[in-house]
Amino acid sequence: MVVEDDDELRDRILVPGLRGEGFDADGVDSAMALYRALNLRSYGMFVVDIGLPDESGFAVVRHLRELGGVGIVMLTGRADEEDRVRGLDGGADAYLAKPIGVNVLAATLRSVLRRMAPDASTVEPAPHASSGWRLEQQGWQLVSPSGSQVALSKGERLLLTLLADSAGTAVEKETILQHLCGNDDDFDPHRLEMLVHRLRRKVQTLAGEELPLVTVRGVGHLFLP
Repeated sequence: MVVEDDDELRDRILVPGLRGEGFDADGVDSAMALYRALNLRSYGMFVVDIGLPDESGFAVVRHLRELGGVGIVMLTGRADEEDRVRGLDGGADAYLAKPIGVNVLAATLRSVLRRMAPDASTVEPAPHASSGWRLEQQGWQLVSPSGSQVALSKGERLLLTLLADSAGTAVEKETILQHLCGNDDDFDPHRLEMLVHRLRRKVQTLAGEELPLVTVRGVGHLFLP
């Protein structure tokens, strides 16, 4: 996902250029448009401009880093050392100054992807995941029976890890809320239902398979792989 408010740079150069380099690329012009897009689809790599109209690119990078398992490249016209340090310390994997050639940007993205690739020793299935569905990369990635990979946000990871550990037993909603935030009074129950809804939709969209996450009315949720 390219987050850049310069329409010509985004739509005529970066997005088509990255597609030409083999990336499945989309583009948005603001932080709000990015957050809306993330409700519909997951992305593994982000190119983020600092000077967005509604939110600092530095803030966007901090939010994206919470997703886990993603690569982030900051692309900006502000090339001074202080901003570079701030961007890298804030969660960016690379910091590039404009103007930039698409080939250099694509090579940087591929470099970040190589660093993100897990070694065999870091891949750990969830204790009770079985018969196809499994969690890998310490729970940050869900793998479907067909091998499709879905990157998980922090909340999705916590939810699926808890349900997988329950070995097919329904987990009460109050227990899930406490697991998600430590204090269920601080977490709106409607947010849990939205989290479940968005996770099901994301898995269906990206993996083409229905996630076996079942809602038990009046009790909570369970995972039946």
